[in-house]
This record gives sequence, structure tokens and C-alpha cells, in this order.
Amino acid sequence: MKNWIAAIVMGFVALPGLAQAAGGEADLMHMEVDYSKETLRDGAKTFMNNCLGCHSAKYYRLKNLVDDLGMSKTMVEDKLMYGLTDVNQHMMSAMSQEQGTDWFGAAPPDLSLTSRVQGTDWIYTYLLRFYKDDGAATGWNNHVFPEVSMPNVLYHMTEQAPGYYAAMPKPHHGEGEAEYPEVPEKLDQKVQNLVSFMAYLGDPSVLARHSMGPWVLLFLAVLGVLTYLVKKEYWRDIH
Repeated sequence: MKNWIAAIVMGFVALPGLAQAAGGEADLMHMEVDYSKETLRDGAKTFMNNCLGCHSAKYYRLKNLVDDLGMSKTMVEDKLMYGLTDVNQHMMSAMSQEQGTDWFGAAPPDLSLTSRVQGTDWIYTYLLRFYKDDGAATGWNNHVFPEVSMPNVLYHMTEQAPGYYAAMPKPHHGEGEAEYPEVPEKLDQKVQNLVSFMAYLGDPSVLARHSMGPWVLLFLAVLGVLTYLVKKEYWRDIH
């Protein structure tokens, strides 16, 4: 029994290393998730315009863009529906599983919980580490996810994006680290906004928790004062 427990513990300890080894050559870059509604609205537009064509987010409804993020219903209906017919629908891609398999070799995964599975740093680095590869079916490959079937959908995200991705080096297996180009500010902001929205997709209740946080702290502060006064009054005659 002890051997089984030890094996399980060692397996969990080894998981981060295995994940890193499976992730290609690139070290992960770090970004801070921004849950401001302005950031999330911009990230939502990027997601709907560039990701929803292939990927779904089946646990999230379009109406939450209106109710939670403050986007106008008219704008969502006119510009962000993409095959969906009602704001009460979940964010489902028009691409079927069979079409995805036929076109890319594997059906594109649902992105609802990707931020919780892979982490935001992984997604952020992945989106910024595409490089041109004439040998790939899509013409693109990735330092973080080698042999990925996904094309670089952010290639024309900003005016600086084409030049940035064109300067991305191809992987090398020799000594020394690859020298990546500096990420242009506008492209970096767009990608960070998109990743922040994907983090929100994985935990939509985060906005409610953040808004409730100050009130909880205020309650605890008042409760602490009252508890201290009760304790002082209770022990006054004893001491």
C-alpha cells in the first residue's frame, strides 16, 4: 500500500516537468490577467472574431456578454453572432467535429476551460510563438506546441503583427536559447486582452467575487471590532 501511495505522489510531482517537456522549446512568458470590463470586452471581440470560427466555448452564453460585461445587445446581435441565432445560445462554433477532423486532422478543442487546464501564461506564450513553416499544412508551426494543426489566426491582428511573426526564429536544437523578437505593444495588449477573456471564460464568477470582496472585508473588520468589544466586556469583571 505504501508503495502505491509513493508512486501516486511521485506521479503528481513529476507532472509539471512532463508538461514542460511536452510543450516544446519555448520558456513561458508571464502576464497578469486583467478582469476589468473594458479589457474583457475587447478580448471577447477578439475571441468572437478570430477563435469562434473553429473553437467553441460551450459553457458560456452570449447573453453574458451583455449581462456581465456590459456590451450592448444590439452590437452582440449585429456583429458577434457568427451563425448563432439568439443571445441565449451558448457560444458554439459553426464548425462540426467531423469538419474539424477532415480539415485539420483533429477537431479543434472547446476553449471554455483551457485557461484552467493550461494556465494563462501557456496560452499567452503559445499565441505569440507562431513561426512560418512551409512544411506544415497550414504554413505555420509553434514553439510551445510543435506540429500544431492550428494556423496563426492573429497574423493580421495589428499592423505590427505580420512583421513580428515573420521575424520569429525557427526552433533549433543546438546550444543556446532562441532569440525571440520583442513583442510590439499593440499586439501584446491585444493578446493579453484575449487571454484575460479566456481566463474569465474558465471562471465567470470571478467578477462577482471581485465586486463582493470589499464588502466581505468591511464585514470582517466590523465583526472583529464587535468581537473585541464583547470579549473586553465579558472579561472585565473576571480580571
